[in-house]
Amino acid sequence: MRRLLLAVFAIGSLTVQGQDIPLFSQKLTNSFMYNPALAGHTYGSITTSYRTNYSGVSDAPKNYFISVHSPFGGHRFGAGANVYQEEVSILKNTYYAGAFAYHLYFNKFNSLSMGIGAEFNQLRFNITGADASYIETDPTYIRYKNTSGKPDFSFGLMYQNRFIKAGVAANRLATAWLEPTDKKVLSNYYTGFVQGQIPFRDGQDVLEPYFAFRKFSETNDTYDVGLYYTYDNKITAGGATRAGNVLNFTLAYRFNKYLMVGYSREMITTPVGGFVGSSNEFTLRYDFNDQNYQKKFRQDYKQSLSYRRKSISSSPVRKTAGGRTPKQLARAQKRVSAFSPNSRYQNTKKLSMGRKSSTKRPTYNKKRSSSKKKVYKPKKRKR
Repeated sequence: MRRLLLAVFAIGSLTVQGQDIPLFSQKLTNSFMYNPALAGHTYGSITTSYRTNYSGVSDAPKNYFISVHSPFGGHRFGAGANVYQEEVSILKNTYYAGAFAYHLYFNKFNSLSMGIGAEFNQLRFNITGADASYIETDPTYIRYKNTSGKPDFSFGLMYQNRFIKAGVAANRLATAWLEPTDKKVLSNYYTGFVQGQIPFRDGQDVLEPYFAFRKFSETNDTYDVGLYYTYDNKITAGGATRAGNVLNFTLAYRFNKYLMVGYSREMITTPVGGFVGSSNEFTLRYDFNDQNYQKKFRQDYKQSLSYRRKSISSSPVRKTAGGRTPKQLARAQKRVSAFSPNSRYQNTKKLSMGRKSSTKRPTYNKKRSSSKKKVYKPKKRKR
């Protein structure tokens, strides 16, 4: 038992600088856990995930994750927080983070997001029983035992247009800038991703090619390449490969526009995978303030079709065009006939024929129009 604990502890002490970083599936657990710029972007949500690693190993690592974020101020700002915990035998690492983001929208699909996050990482040990006194004398244990949690911060950027979105983030910047390399307990890390958004069936479905890169330290990094398809904003299915030797398959179902349940299975393709087994991840997500890509694309598509129909069936002048059927055309012509130049010409009284004016001219007009001048003659007096 002592040898097993020491082996686990030795492995944990060698990889603690890299493995304390969340490794959940970014498709189901929003990327806000890595990039603070995504806080409140597009929609708000509450996400919880549970992950069991290496099903073939007893007392294998377990991961817990809960996240909440939401837009406010007319989707111009976003805020959120998340908590991540990893348990590896006697090691327990807890990561707390909060974020604030500003979203600059150029139009319905084009936006630039900037975010800053506050972080706090706490590493603890869970040692009980007769082995406690034996392990407590280990120098590595003494080093990490005296390490208490401390605050840190992160920064992220994200850009999105109609067909693609991409983001980069730098985490634990205080650790990177202020701590000497030989005294770092937890390393800073960098992440980036590029995700395509290709609509099908008038925006009902979306195909999403995906690439993510995570650099945990100077010698430890990994990448994910995947492809996902969402049908009618209800069913999401796809897969990804990590660093060429790990495969991940994802399936999610949305019960309504708010609630989604997902499952991911991860398998190691190298020979060691047959001994350690696979990893399973379960996700439950509740979305609110819904402004997802499919919804915005369908609205834009319907508005474009409506505008085209109006442009084809009507002229730029209001109420002056024909309809799409002979009856509609006749009604439209009748409606505008009173404003036709021909109609005004024909109804002009001055040029009308065979009509007499019913209005008599006053007599003074005739007198004034006479060209002869009236000569005054004095009357003769009677004698």
